[in-house]
Order: sequence, then C-alpha cells, then structure tokens
Amino acid sequence: MYELIAESILGLLWGLVYGAVAFFIVMLLSAVYRYFTDEKLSSFIGILFGLGFLGFAGGLLAILEQPTFGGALKIVAVSIFIVWGVNTGDKIAAKIPKKGVSLFGIGTKKTAYTTVKLPNARLIYDIAAKPKVPFSLKAELSERELTLPADLPVEELAARVKRRLITDWGIGDVEIELDPTGKVIHLAIAAKEKGLSVSIPEGSVALPIAYQVIPAQLAAGDFVKIFLDNNEVIEKIEVKGIDEEQKVITIVADTGLLEKIRGAKASLVVALPAEIQKQPAISVEQKSGAIEEFKIQKIVNSLKKIGVDDELADKIVKQVQVKLSKMDPPVSTRLIKAVIIEELEREKPEVAKKLKNRKFWAPKTF
Repeated sequence: MYELIAESILGLLWGLVYGAVAFFIVMLLSAVYRYFTDEKLSSFIGILFGLGFLGFAGGLLAILEQPTFGGALKIVAVSIFIVWGVNTGDKIAAKIPKKGVSLFGIGTKKTAYTTVKLPNARLIYDIAAKPKVPFSLKAELSERELTLPADLPVEELAARVKRRLITDWGIGDVEIELDPTGKVIHLAIAAKEKGLSVSIPEGSVALPIAYQVIPAQLAAGDFVKIFLDNNEVIEKIEVKGIDEEQKVITIVADTGLLEKIRGAKASLVVALPAEIQKQPAISVEQKSGAIEEFKIQKIVNSLKKIGVDDELADKIVKQVQVKLSKMDPPVSTRLIKAVIIEELEREKPEVAKKLKNRKFWAPKTF
C-alpha cells in the first residue's frame, strides 16, 4: 500500500517536472502554428508531440513496456500541461499583429473583411415613379450591417450590397452610393413592379385626366398642380403615368375627388419644385387604429374650408410636414391637428379658433 502511494507521488512529481518542460515546448509550437496558419493547433497533435518529447528525454517507451500506476499518473499530468500549453500559445499568437506571412508556403493571410452599415429606416428613400416598399421592410433593413471583402473597390462594394438587397430581401430596384470609405451616403429602394393597383392606398383610386398641355419632360413620380376647365384646382398630387399619344395623365387621389374631376379636363398642368416632391412620407394613425399615408391635399382642403387662402395654406402645410417628419411614425390625427393649430395661430389666431372647435378630426375630413 505504501509502495503504491510512494509510486503515485513520485509519478506526479515527475509529471510536474516533465509537464513544465513540455508546457513551454508545446506553447511555442502552438504560437508559431497559429501565427503562420491563423488556425489553432489540435490538442491531440500537441499531446502526441509533448509525449514524444517526454519519450526522448526520459523513456516513454519504457513506461509503455512496463506500465505502472505512477507512470500513468506521469502521462496524465504531462498531458494536462500540454493542453494548457496549446491553449496558452494560441492566445498569445492571436494577439500578435501579422501581415499575412506564410511558413513554407502554407497558411497565407486570410481575406480581410469590411462592414457596410445601412442607414436608419428614415434615411432609406423611395425611388421616384416606382412601387414603394412597406415601412416594415425599411425597419428590417434599418442599420443592418453587411460583411463584404475589404479589398473590393467602392463601386464593387456598392454592386455587392445592391445584389444582396435584391436577392435576400426581394427588393425590385436599389439606388446606392458609397463614399470613398465605404459609408452609405444615399440609399433608395423600390418594390417589384406588380401593376398599378398595388400602389393605390385604401380609400383612393387611380384617375385618368385628359390634358391640353403639360410641361416638357414631365414624368411619373413628379408632383403637379392641376387646373381643371371647370375652375376646380387639384393641389400637389403625384403623377402615376402619362399617355402622350392620348394626352392623358393618371393620378392617384382620394375618392372624394371623383365628383370634382368627373367630365373635366386639365386646362393647365404645372410641375412643382423638387423640394416639395421630396417631402418625407408620414404615416397617420386614425382613431380606429388604421394606418394610412399623410395626404397633403386633405389638409389644404380643410384649411380652405375655414377661410385660409391658397398661399397661407401652402405655407402652413410645409411647416407642418417639417415638424411631423421629425416624429416617430405613425402620427396620430389628434397630434396633426395640434401641430396645424399651432402653426395657424402664428398667422391667423381667429381662424385657428375655428379649427379648434371642429368636433371630428380624421384624414377623411382633411
């Protein structure tokens, strides 16, 4: 019994001695291997090497030929030191900067990668004259990071991002610009072409209007002001299509305009400035909980009904749009009313009081 204990203690002591030596040898081997190959040395290979070194130094073959309990403890202790040495060498080498060197042509530097971060959902724009994607998709893409090879030129990086968006998210078209550092400075997307109906919001219809004359180079996506031959005026509305042969333009408008437009022709179509066209879309939440897009025309019509002239109505709407665009969508109709009243009070306080007294405020009454 005492012999077994003594043999065990002796085996552990020799294991510590040989293990310490093997630790430094294997640690060096692991560090060199990781530095040149950028991969971790297998613990199994490390143990084979360490025990082989032990065999050259102190008789591993003799231990295997005449196995003893002390000899087994020695091998276990050394193996533990070896695994420790493999892990330590790997950690040390991982912190050493390297420039893609190789050892005997093996272990060249791996490809470096860069990250292209997409902008926030509010800065992902719609492509003019093309179907819009739902805001939920923009939210999914918001600030998402795409990993791409770092050695690509900026033009190729942009092409790769565009391809990823089209193939992975089913987007119809993408406009993207990167600065020299690979940062996205412009991103606009569009849904796949599926016809006109899918782009018409609920409660609206597509209306064809015959025209006499339109501005040269007018295109779908432009915003216009339409003067009808029945003395009615349609303020700030988007052109969805133009048939030059039949002299007809198509607009998408609230169903309330049907009677206003029925049988009338456009005596004059005026294109509006680009800054008006680029006003951000705003989602509106009705009392019922339904979400629909903020409609400028409804605001203008509502202001006119309480005695606001065209010039002031345009001014109020622009100021309201700027304020609402800075708020998180969807914006409640109650908040829209409050913002309009606030702007109106600065210009015509007496008219603002009329607006305050209106009992029902919802997109359908704009």
